[in-house]
Amino acid sequence: MKNATFKIIPSDVERARRDMKRISHLVCAFLLAIPLTSCQPIGRPAKIDDGIIISEAVAVRNSTAVLAVELTQVRRGDEVAILERRKDWVKIRTSSGVEGWIEAREVISKQMYLQAKALEAESRAIPAQATGQVTGHVALRITPGRASDDNIIFYVPSNTLVEVLARVKTERMSTTVVPKRYDPPLRARAKETRSESSIQYDYWYQVRLPESFLVRTGWIYAPLVELKVPERLIHLQGDYSIVAWYELATVEDEEIGPSTHYVTFDRHRLRPVPGTDFDHLRLWVWDLERHRYKIGRWEITHGVFPVSHRVMGTTHLFQLKLYHPRTGELYDADYTVDVSDPTNPRLIPPKRPR
Repeated sequence: MKNATFKIIPSDVERARRDMKRISHLVCAFLLAIPLTSCQPIGRPAKIDDGIIISEAVAVRNSTAVLAVELTQVRRGDEVAILERRKDWVKIRTSSGVEGWIEAREVISKQMYLQAKALEAESRAIPAQATGQVTGHVALRITPGRASDDNIIFYVPSNTLVEVLARVKTERMSTTVVPKRYDPPLRARAKETRSESSIQYDYWYQVRLPESFLVRTGWIYAPLVELKVPERLIHLQGDYSIVAWYELATVEDEEIGPSTHYVTFDRHRLRPVPGTDFDHLRLWVWDLERHRYKIGRWEITHGVFPVSHRVMGTTHLFQLKLYHPRTGELYDADYTVDVSDPTNPRLIPPKRPR
């Protein structure tokens, strides 16, 4: 039998083409009808907050277990969606859509971040009053007060150096800031003796952190900040604690080496004047003959921070906010230190108000 030969007539070819075209159109319509979100995992969680990464580099993990897979990394300043919070952990979604877990300390809410940056901008012009070092893993807060943890921005690592900008007090375990009030010293001390026995306070420093931190300004519980008073002055403080200090000039001591003159602002350890940040000013002069400090001059100065300090050639200008000794009103007082003779700096006080 001869091999059969099959022929496709033109009408069959056209019908097949039309069928294929119709099927192609149906497939395209089906694909276009699929929502884009269907490419994401089923049950994709909604965000509960917006966050900002505050650490330099953070691994995003697939779980909170000790052994977990690193999915990706996020870096300081990255914005993420916060999906869930579990005590020390936060589930996030990155800008690229990766979902995973990071430690809660690595991220802050965007709202808190914006508030902290606003505080930083407000305090940018305040000069450092002193330098200090935190003595533990301490909370940086957006406001002074420890009634709750809601005002915590993040925790500052132990031994971090800070600049002290301001000092306030709140009622113990409260967010209520106690206004600074000043009366003539005798009456003020009597009032303070009665009030301090019935009300206890928490003291706070407004600080500025190093440039490596994304958020640089906030409030820290003052007892957790150790002021870095110049080493040679520490044992000379006596009844007065040095709360601010400024270098003036340096002289060469043949036995000791380079030695610096200072102006310090001090507060009495046991009987601080109410409403003040400092109550004395002292000029410390290095004595080249005796190889030790002597007090070149001291002044009673009941005042508050900030102290403004400028240098013009061999002259140091200090603008202080002091209380009037009779009225208790704040006024600006300008002190000058002349170091044209670096071996004998001279303190020139302003005229006393009447």
